[in-house]
Amino acid sequence: MSSTTTGPGTVPQEGSSCLESLQASPLTLIVSDNTEDNDAEVLRRAQEEGRVDVVFPGTVSQEGCCRFVSEILKCILYQRQQLPMTYDQLVYSQKKLQASMQNKEVVSWRPVQSADMDLRKCQRTLQELEEVLQQLKVLFSLSLVPRVLLLLGGSLILPKELYEINMEALVLAAGDQSLRVSSCLRQLFRTLFVADLLSDARPVRLMATTILVLAHRDCGVGWFRPKLDFKVPTRVKNQIIALLTDTGICSASQAEVSDWQDYVWFQAPVTIKGFSK
Repeated sequence: MSSTTTGPGTVPQEGSSCLESLQASPLTLIVSDNTEDNDAEVLRRAQEEGRVDVVFPGTVSQEGCCRFVSEILKCILYQRQQLPMTYDQLVYSQKKLQASMQNKEVVSWRPVQSADMDLRKCQRTLQELEEVLQQLKVLFSLSLVPRVLLLLGGSLILPKELYEINMEALVLAAGDQSLRVSSCLRQLFRTLFVADLLSDARPVRLMATTILVLAHRDCGVGWFRPKLDFKVPTRVKNQIIALLTDTGICSASQAEVSDWQDYVWFQAPVTIKGFSK
């Protein structure tokens, strides 16, 4: 694998003075213009093609890929209104609600009943999500994972919404030779924010989310169930989040070193059921 290279130049801090801004070099202004052009292209492709490319300036680790998928899953569930708040906020809210339920001073029956129902729904969704996240870690430790599908609502044949995380063009390396996961996540979510791929002003009904993962047929995973005859649905728009490594820096992508013919789809045996307060 290619060794990790340094990322792009440092962006001036927000605290820079007006004088420093006025004295910015022509190169800085060109970089700013290029960023605006790149953002415009990201937005155009998302709107017209339903695709967002996130190009990392170096290699990434297999553990990092798992983290990318996990964080995108959490983001989609929240942005598509399947969670009333972000995952971290939901975990905090659950702990706070559990504490209030145990408070001896709560004597009103109706609020306790309502809170108890909210707590049960929250616990159910968190348990389903956390089980999927944990099993994804196991699967990523057993096999390369070039593609992940998130199907919301409907059925496997015709879901209401379809999102694909495509990692075929990533170049992998050991953790100490790859980009920091935190830096990659910042780049990933900045690009998703610019693309505005997940927002929708219309209300979205609560749905169940199904996860399918492409992995080696002989990887030995036990929790996920093989779906040998599964075909990616074509009658619904596939929104693609493609994670790539800059080919000008690293050349040997997963697609070039792997034979995807030996890879099959595996389905998570549990679905993540959306809920609202």
